[in-house]
Amino acid sequence: MTSPQPSGKWTGIGLTDIGLVRKLNQDAFSIDNTLQLWVLADGMGGHAGGELASQIAVKTIPDVIRTQLATETSVYVQPEKIKSLLNQGLESANKSIRHEAAEHERLKGMGTTIVVVAISRSPTGFQASVAHAGDSRAYLFRQGSLSLWTKDHTLMEERLALNLITPEQVRTHPLRHVLTKALGINPEAQPIIQTYPLEPSDLILLCSDGLTKMLTDQEIQTIVGQEAPHAEAICRTLVGTANQLGGEDNTTVVLIGLH
Repeated sequence: MTSPQPSGKWTGIGLTDIGLVRKLNQDAFSIDNTLQLWVLADGMGGHAGGELASQIAVKTIPDVIRTQLATETSVYVQPEKIKSLLNQGLESANKSIRHEAAEHERLKGMGTTIVVVAISRSPTGFQASVAHAGDSRAYLFRQGSLSLWTKDHTLMEERLALNLITPEQVRTHPLRHVLTKALGINPEAQPIIQTYPLEPSDLILLCSDGLTKMLTDQEIQTIVGQEAPHAEAICRTLVGTANQLGGEDNTTVVLIGLH
């Protein structure tokens, strides 16, 4: 017996907002439903730097992967191949950001968080490969429940892992946004890349920390649950709620579902 082939196409929709405090939106995202690739970045390092770093990331990564996939003959791209492509894309973006920063004094120290989802088919269904560096996140919403796919690359997360601090203390700690990994910071990006099986009713949420600064995971889960499966409504409500609660940062969300 042959297993049923997965049909349909995963489609993403995104929304970014400057928020109520910042003078500039340093977040960026790119959506390529044809390539089944979605990228979200949150730049940092001076006014010019952060905005440029995130733009470089969301352009470079799809470009690299698109070029590499053009030579792919199999309809089923193996997870290891996808991981390799994601790694190439992120390392290439890292190199480009560092090159720009080295060329221009005013861009010195710029960098960006990154979270990328690539969905591919396997003989048994769909799978999502997630690459990230920094504290922009990828969540899975499945059967009413939200789970976090990524682990923040922050000083606080490291302290949390060592039981040096409680989750409650993290939310208000003055160093809570100090990153231990991001694109542009080190000669090599060394992103974390993991692959997960998908179910047809799954929703994937990518977001910058402008959302998670303002809303708890429980609050995000409630909003996604209320608005699902309407991607546009989910994006609007998440960003709108972050602003209602103070909008302390740029907020960007990308929502991906099967259509």
